[in-house]
Amino acid sequence: MAIVPIYAGEQLLISADPAKGHVHIELSSTGYRERYVSLYVERAEELQEMIDALVRAKRHLTD
Repeated sequence: MAIVPIYAGEQLLISADPAKGHVHIELSSTGYRERYVSLYVERAEELQEMIDALVRAKRHLTD
């Protein structure tokens, strides 16, 4: 199976690799020297915890 692109933004890339059984999240900085951080999430529970945390963070932006 091929890598499945899920989201591509200016500083965030999310894809899934069904063959390897993980989700790849890549964050990049902007500026003169770009830096990258890659996360590989293999457990659905861990991914759900991240989603829940982002939902909580979003509440702080909209309140």
